[in-house]
Amino acid sequence: MYSLGYACAFICGILIAVILCVIFLKMSNTDNDPMTKYDERQQIVRGIGYKYSFWTLVLLIAGLIVLDACGIVLPIENTVLYFLIMVIAMMVHTTYCIFNDGYFGINNKPKQYYIFFVFIGLFNVFIGILNSIERGLISDGKLSTPVINLICGLLFVELGICIVIKKKMTKNEDYDEEDDEEE
Repeated sequence: MYSLGYACAFICGILIAVILCVIFLKMSNTDNDPMTKYDERQQIVRGIGYKYSFWTLVLLIAGLIVLDACGIVLPIENTVLYFLIMVIAMMVHTTYCIFNDGYFGINNKPKQYYIFFVFIGLFNVFIGILNSIERGLISDGKLSTPVINLICGLLFVELGICIVIKKKMTKNEDYDEEDDEEE
């Protein structure tokens, strides 16, 4: 189905992405350390987020097992389906962490992360659109791999929307606290 050259290019793409992410993380943290630092409360929140994400992953895979046992075939290539399951689990974790103040660490520069998220999201949507125009989203009656970039783009869009909503909620809470203090 795919050639050795395609596989090598895919692996090289992943390696380049990892290297760029490490460089970005060093630049986006206040102490130039690529590792984000969290306080104890944030670590607890992240642990709970990982738990919810894990159980989401388990339930989705169990659902696939049930569908397979019943002989139900989804109109999605396995690669896309597995990727979608991973993205849903990541969305559960990130959404929980954002709304419980466990996403950004104490050494992060959130504004640079916002810019990065918008760039990555738009880039993936753009690549997804180009792939869908070139190869189409459906192959042999199934949703195929060009949709993966669109799914990635949507993950970052969801992440951005959650961050904006949380920021608005925090501003409203701060405003309400100021009103309470004035009374």
